[in-house]
Amino acid sequence: MFGYVKPFKPELRLKEFDTYKAAYCGLCHEMGRHYGPLVRFSLSYDFTFAALLGLALQPEFPGYSNARCMAHPFKKRPRVNPCGALEMVSGCAMSMLHQKALDNVADSKAAKRLACRMLLPFTRRMDQKAAGRFPEISRALAEMTARQQAVEQQPDAGIDAAAEPAAAAMGVIFAQLSGSDSEKRVLSRMGYLLGRWVYLIDALDDLADDAKKGGFNPFLRRFKLEGRELSDEGERRQVLEYGKGMLNATVGEMAAAYELLSLYRFKPILDNIIYLGLPASMEQVLAGKNSKKCLPSA
Repeated sequence: MFGYVKPFKPELRLKEFDTYKAAYCGLCHEMGRHYGPLVRFSLSYDFTFAALLGLALQPEFPGYSNARCMAHPFKKRPRVNPCGALEMVSGCAMSMLHQKALDNVADSKAAKRLACRMLLPFTRRMDQKAAGRFPEISRALAEMTARQQAVEQQPDAGIDAAAEPAAAAMGVIFAQLSGSDSEKRVLSRMGYLLGRWVYLIDALDDLADDAKKGGFNPFLRRFKLEGRELSDEGERRQVLEYGKGMLNATVGEMAAAYELLSLYRFKPILDNIIYLGLPASMEQVLAGKNSKKCLPSA
């Protein structure tokens, strides 16, 4: 995932932000424990949201402990202790990292393609290790990459078709956050809509860059703007307003699915992310700001 799914910090209470950071640190430690210290740099806020949701759905909570890490070697920081939800999301992050590397090899320019190709043996090993624990997630993400590349080769592919592979993969991933059949159905729908939302907002965020470099972008194709830079402000606003409508409709449906879940903890934080954080990320993208920056440190 891409870093858009994060809290709106001004509306988080201090203890909630501390809890959020503890979940982030717990996930970071879990990734390092299973896959090595270097993979921690691939962690994004999107995965932290999935981990929080998984933890919120479990009756038992693993608790907290203090630990040091590479980023904070001199002072221990609170973290959520290792558990099944963190292990699953860390495996998902590794499989996603490998698929992102494969996608970059297929789509990037020569220099970036070479760098990603050099990383492939490393990311492949991480994906294989994750697949040993979570084969359904690894398969879903591999299928997502293959389907995405196929869609992008279709000259008449619309925005819905372009967003479908990411949405379907995220539906599979979120369904793994619970062992309850009824919750799995709700989580699958919620994940599908979140995957669609992330794909759409990332496409809008990359609009100018894709127009300049000639990369695939479903919104450019929808408005027949491929093959040239997006210099006309009126055209740009038209595309962004259209995309905003799609994003709002998608997040509204996702929120309706989310409200069907019974949570044991973290509801104020998850509410903040869904009802405030996602709209804030959207407004940053529409304003041309970089929404992928890290949250400020406390």
